[in-house]
Amino acid sequence: MKRLFFATLAMLFAGAMFCATAEIEILGSDRPVSLEEIAGTTTLITVTFKDSGARDNNLKLLETHPDRIIVYTSKGEIIPYLKESIESITLQDGTVERRRFPEMESQVLRAEHQRVVDRAWTRIREVYNEANDDQQLRIHAAVCMALINDADAHNYLRQLAESNDIITQLEAAGALYLAGDIIPEVLLKQGLESGNRNARAMAASLAGLTEFEQGVEYLNTLFQDRAVQLSTPATRALARLGQTKIIPRVLDMLGELHEDKGEAAIFALTKLADEQVIEKLKFKLLEADGIMRFRIVRILHNLGDPLGEDELRYIYKNFPTLTPEVALLLAKDGDWEATQYLRNRLARREDPTIPNLQYRARNAQALLESGDPSAMAVFQELLRSDEPEVYRFVFELMVELGNPRLITLLQPGVETINKDFAFGACQTVIALAHASFRERLLLYREEFDY
Repeated sequence: MKRLFFATLAMLFAGAMFCATAEIEILGSDRPVSLEEIAGTTTLITVTFKDSGARDNNLKLLETHPDRIIVYTSKGEIIPYLKESIESITLQDGTVERRRFPEMESQVLRAEHQRVVDRAWTRIREVYNEANDDQQLRIHAAVCMALINDADAHNYLRQLAESNDIITQLEAAGALYLAGDIIPEVLLKQGLESGNRNARAMAASLAGLTEFEQGVEYLNTLFQDRAVQLSTPATRALARLGQTKIIPRVLDMLGELHEDKGEAAIFALTKLADEQVIEKLKFKLLEADGIMRFRIVRILHNLGDPLGEDELRYIYKNFPTLTPEVALLLAKDGDWEATQYLRNRLARREDPTIPNLQYRARNAQALLESGDPSAMAVFQELLRSDEPEVYRFVFELMVELGNPRLITLLQPGVETINKDFAFGACQTVIALAHASFRERLLLYREEFDY
């Protein structure tokens, strides 16, 4: 009797587990679709519940578990639903979107590099746990922890994104973007409509990074604003969104005296230029001089037009004040004369001011891009600096290079007791090891001082 009792109990338990984990019926597709295939994509779904027949639409499926699913609502909320309460899920557009939320993609590393990466994950957790009195550092560390699905760090960022302060919310939203999570669209809209100028500027940048199409109308208004703080991020965001209507006004911005507006024009035209725009730039070049001429040449160079490189060489030889900057651009393309200039500049003794040390770092970066590995020693030297502006700048350049061989240089920094330095070294190691995070970090740094 006892054996029969336990056998019956096991059957009942198995039946209960089957009911709890049975696959939910997925409607709206002309082929079989699984929850795993939908999870992590931008596909919009409608969930229909048992008993009440109630429906919850415009959801995105974040995660699927044996007993529940995690969805993201149009209001920016993240909610779990028990599978046993769901009758069906309907694909609103009938298909599964191919574009997924960013995922971690680890590069194949040598054993000595992988050891540093493993240690960086441990050290970043220590920094996160010790940064209770430094919210900015804790947010930055939480981003890295969220990359490996640390629930506490991820929830910390989500809670900040739901706080009462719009600036804190947008800072947290940027951190969620870096972590590969999605930013609530309702928060972006609130930021763009905010009476706080800083919030509008931040929201404009985030709208561009996340391709927030619904924000175009707001961005166009900011684009027309005379305040550089607003028009500059709006210009870049509209360029990311492919809004070619801004091209005529952006062409006029090439003559702006304000450096930020000029840089935004370079960025936008590099993004949006077609053959017709390139011809307009070449026509403008015939009469342009000074900083406007240099900006046009940089755009043509960015676009790979031969005239851009020819003009850079002309500027390099005839305008000594611009030679240091132009040498960096030409050396990356393998120009021998520019490369020799940079090597001679590195050999020269200069005052160890922050601008000089930062140029030295950019010099080393350009030489490394040209194929000169000896410049790694310059990074090693500069990482011994006590100036945060210097070692942070070196970390940024390392991420831009994206060469995993640089990981070895970062091992001492990972172990240092200076939390700010240790975080920067760990973040750089992780970026060099994981392509998707590095890509987001580079895009984010184009918009924010991070």
